[in-house]
Amino acid sequence: MSEIKVECQEDFEILREIEEKIIKKVDLGFDSHVLQVLDREDVSRSQIETLKAQLSAGVVTRLFGLANSVHYGRLRAGKMTDFSDVILRLGLGPSKIYILSLALFFLNFRRDFTELAARSFIISFLGKMLASKMGLAQDEIREVEIGGIFLKVGKVFMLLYEQQTGRKLEDSFVSQYYPFLGMRAVEIFKLPEFLNEIISFSLMRFAENAFSVSSIVDLAHSTVDKSFKKFGKFVIQSPMPDAEGILLSSPGSILSAQLEAVGLGSFLEVVPTLTPRQQIQALRKASSQNCQ
Repeated sequence: MSEIKVECQEDFEILREIEEKIIKKVDLGFDSHVLQVLDREDVSRSQIETLKAQLSAGVVTRLFGLANSVHYGRLRAGKMTDFSDVILRLGLGPSKIYILSLALFFLNFRRDFTELAARSFIISFLGKMLASKMGLAQDEIREVEIGGIFLKVGKVFMLLYEQQTGRKLEDSFVSQYYPFLGMRAVEIFKLPEFLNEIISFSLMRFAENAFSVSSIVDLAHSTVDKSFKKFGKFVIQSPMPDAEGILLSSPGSILSAQLEAVGLGSFLEVVPTLTPRQQIQALRKASSQNCQ
């Protein structure tokens, strides 16, 4: 884990002010004990169910959307209706990160907040796809997933600080220190320590025969940021499901469904391509039409 150095006393004072005024006092819309309940491995279904009433409607709706989306394989199994099923499907640890992140990213519906939310969720979903393809263990895939969500959360606190004080932070300050604030949030909200390694990423690292968790998150991060800088959204090429049922699911359709589940579908554009089987079907269609 890399240490993030604060270069001067003035910078330190601003960061300390953000921590004291924003991170420690942010109104998440629920009592922080909700997150503590999810830390308990022996928490019961009934205890989980009682948390639903303590969260905002927006957070609950998006949690249900996530758990029922293609990303978690629920479309063909029927939609979940119990909140405890949603939390257990997502996992207690990931649910804690999702609840906190959803509350923070949607505190304000300005474009800069929602774009930050979109970037973070896409980094998470794309990182999970990469980790799965690379054959990482399930616990490592989960770390990529929730690490991607939380990677940029320090920027949320900076946006909230600007909103509260009317003071615009310099872009260089934001780029340099948002990881510092993210790491402070990990400690303040008692989140898993592996998040610090992901947030403070500095060098590409390899495990025994694959990329490290932090390196996969960084690959996804770089890809997403490059697309947003060029297009203002995430633009990809992918095969898509077709009416004939030749292709039922694809990376593009999964990513699309996942972003729609959290209300961020407008930040994704999928340029459809055809698989070889779809190309053959298209040629057959064209041939039969020409013969008529």
